[in-house]
Amino acid sequence: MVQLAGASETGQQFSENAQTLTLSKCGASILSKRKLLSEREMIIRRLDTGKEARVRIAGKIGDRTEGYVYAVEFVDPQANLWETEFPSTSDLDKTDDLVFLVCGCCRNSEAVQLGEPKLGDFEAAHGVLLYCMQCQAMTRWMPRFGEAATGDGQSRGDKPK
Repeated sequence: MVQLAGASETGQQFSENAQTLTLSKCGASILSKRKLLSEREMIIRRLDTGKEARVRIAGKIGDRTEGYVYAVEFVDPQANLWETEFPSTSDLDKTDDLVFLVCGCCRNSEAVQLGEPKLGDFEAAHGVLLYCMQCQAMTRWMPRFGEAATGDGQSRGDKPK
């Protein structure tokens, strides 16, 4: 959970607790109860550490019964709000941990780079929890049988060719 503070779509100042759905080096996807405008700057504060950063609303990426899902990006690209080490872009070019997965709910399939720690968990459990953009929820992703990762450069979010 994070605290989101700024102006709503109507320009009214607010502060609310919002749920983080995914984290990245550049920002996050968050679930907010309020309608927000793209390009508007806000403050996001971690409730567990009190650490905060200025973010820009990149856009709405979904709707849920609980609210609206937005992509936010850090205004300062050096912000390290999550205190997590994300893979460098050169690490993303490696394809030895690329697997083809299918969402257990909607059957959407994607090529996903899991990374060394998640790859071991995935192999042990024969699946992994990931956020599905089509379902707009965390779902269980399982191997897409009959195919192996080809290293053709596809990544999560791309549809297999």
